[in-house]
Amino acid sequence: MLTLREATVADSPRIGVIGRDSFGPTLSRILFPAHLHHLARTDAATEEAEWRAARNTRRIKDGKKTYVVVDKLEDGSEHIVGYAQWETPDSLPPTAKPQTASETEVDVLPPSLDQDALKEIFGLMEVVTEQTLGKEGHSQMWYLMILGVDPTQKRRGIGKMLVKHGLEQAAREKRDAFLIATPEGKYLYSLLGFEQVGEEIAVGDVAHYAMLWKRPREEGEEMLN
Repeated sequence: MLTLREATVADSPRIGVIGRDSFGPTLSRILFPAHLHHLARTDAATEEAEWRAARNTRRIKDGKKTYVVVDKLEDGSEHIVGYAQWETPDSLPPTAKPQTASETEVDVLPPSLDQDALKEIFGLMEVVTEQTLGKEGHSQMWYLMILGVDPTQKRRGIGKMLVKHGLEQAAREKRDAFLIATPEGKYLYSLLGFEQVGEEIAVGDVAHYAMLWKRPREEGEEMLN
């Protein structure tokens, strides 16, 4: 049985593994390229999972809204099969710019990680966000930082469950939502009401898409652009 709950730092190791496995065909091969694998202290796959776990822990401590879907097993134990992490207005320090490239400087980066590629990706996303939404960016929205689902657990509605939960929270706060999607996620987000804004973005050789979700407006409420 699938259930959704708020994540804790104890979930980070499993979240790190799911993140690595989810993005293997896309961002992972850009961030952890084969020509740097020999630099890994253990192996590149382990280093990536550990880096993602540490980053998840820091983000949770920074107040980022993080949720997991768990599969309740017959013996009463649970197995995490997906997660979502959101940056929300109340998780930002005053006057802070959301999702800036400086985040690449606060974590310990493993040797097998291409640091230049990481900075380039964060910088590109910042530029695209400002071009799409203006100087305020997504600071007044719920921003889906990352969605990961265990590749062995697809077609169970896990991603949909996680995104819908976040959108319900955003709607309660009368907030819109924003994300930058990979090709794998774009269809799901479209089904849930997100619309592509702007042109396709190339991150390395992987297409990405800025997408905006506008919450349902109440009768008589002004629709903002």
